[in-house]
Amino acid sequence: MCSRNWRIAMMVPWLGLAAMMFDIWRAYDRLPAVIASHFNFAGYPNGWAPKQQLFSIILPIAFGLLCLLTFLLSRFPQITGLGWLVMVMEYWTIGLLVGLTHATLRVGLGEVPTLQFPVGGWSLIMGLALMVGEFGRIRALRKRAHAHQGTLIAEETHGSPVMASLMAALAVAIIVSASLMHASGPARVAVFLVSLILLGCSIWAFTGFVYRITTAGLEVRMLGMPIRFIAASEIDSYRAEECSPLTDFGGWGIRGIGHMRAYIWGGNRCVHVHTLAGDEVYLGVADADRMVRELESMAPMLYRS
Repeated sequence: MCSRNWRIAMMVPWLGLAAMMFDIWRAYDRLPAVIASHFNFAGYPNGWAPKQQLFSIILPIAFGLLCLLTFLLSRFPQITGLGWLVMVMEYWTIGLLVGLTHATLRVGLGEVPTLQFPVGGWSLIMGLALMVGEFGRIRALRKRAHAHQGTLIAEETHGSPVMASLMAALAVAIIVSASLMHASGPARVAVFLVSLILLGCSIWAFTGFVYRITTAGLEVRMLGMPIRFIAASEIDSYRAEECSPLTDFGGWGIRGIGHMRAYIWGGNRCVHVHTLAGDEVYLGVADADRMVRELESMAPMLYRS
């Protein structure tokens, strides 16, 4: 069950759709039959379409995106790293559509000659919201882990130097290819961003996940930051299992949605932890049987083979 605040937050963007429909309704009769529908990077119109056709496309797109993102958010019982990312994406997407629609209407009404909506500024605001929210989530997680601080039993690290090397090589190959093709402008920016993301993922794959098992519970860390804490009293059972990251979880890294989450960078065995709240957590690890023994040192009555 989603928390009340989480449900309210994920429904607020629907007000954006209502505002967009009101904005179109208010201006529709004053618009010419054909209006600007496409703009260049400077904001000047370079494409036109019948107003009915344009809005009959924009509104269903906005409605469909809201349905999809609201459904995805409903699969998270409360705020999580991935859940917060989807939440910010919902606000960014709907805010972008509302802003661009209003700016398009102003051009169509002849109020301004160019599309005047600060896409970069809006994206920066949402990026800051993502960072602040994630910082707050990690801070709360650290406080919770500190409140349950216990004696360290073991610490396991699960990464993949092979995956790290492949992503680093791909990032370098993209940069070299862009240089040989003399990429410039937006293409150069896109290449830089993709390469930067790949290098970040390479570092992540190399450092991997760190599992700290204490007498208080299980803490999962990534890039030196705690991303999940499961108190010993919240664990229902755990066991070593055979697994395939690609077929069972759809890939590597942090996978899953809702009550299922996998932290895995490779291998064919993992530790499956089931919580009293119904969460299914899969931990990739080099020696799953050893980690099960370490978990039994934390909560010996909970182990089920």
